[in-house]
Amino acid sequence: MKPAEIRALSNEELQRRLDELRSEWRDLRFDAALGRLANPMRIRQIRKDIARIYTILTERERQALAEQGLLPPPKLTRRERKKRKARQMRQQS
Repeated sequence: MKPAEIRALSNEELQRRLDELRSEWRDLRFDAALGRLANPMRIRQIRKDIARIYTILTERERQALAEQGLLPPPKLTRRERKKRKARQMRQQS
C-alpha cells in the first residue's frame, strides 16, 4: 500500500487492516517454515505495510498531542545548537 492510500483510511480501518496483515504475515511465516511459500517477497511487503501503518498512526497521535500542546518542543539539530552558541558568545563579548 502507498502511504497516501493509508492516510486516506480512518483509524478504525487502519487497525482492522493491521490485524489482517498480521494474520497474513503469520500464515506466510508458517508456510515458509514448511517450505511451501509461493512468493517470499510477499512477507517483505507485508512487513513494510505494517511499518507504514504504525508510522501513520504515530503521526496522527503526535499531531493530536501537538494540537493540545502536550508535546515538548522539538530538539535542535547540531547545526542549530552551534549557531545559537555562537550568537550567545557574540552577545557576551
